[in-house]
Amino acid sequence: MTKSEKRMWLTNIENAADAVVTEYGSEEAKSVFQRFDAHGTFALISYYYSDIFADLELIANDNYTNALNKA
Repeated sequence: MTKSEKRMWLTNIENAADAVVTEYGSEEAKSVFQRFDAHGTFALISYYYSDIFADLELIANDNYTNALNKA
């Protein structure tokens, strides 16, 4: 993985984590990181980048989908 790719993954993970924190609170985002034995992006193993991003996006998008269904 190139430095540019790593930066892209970390930026996307941070943005997804921010979306989760905004909607559900920091404990929800922390729980995702904890499943991967990390306390934040600085402690993530690159092997898990796609998995943690997918989990965070699923949570963030679930809120979006729920909001659309209520409208």
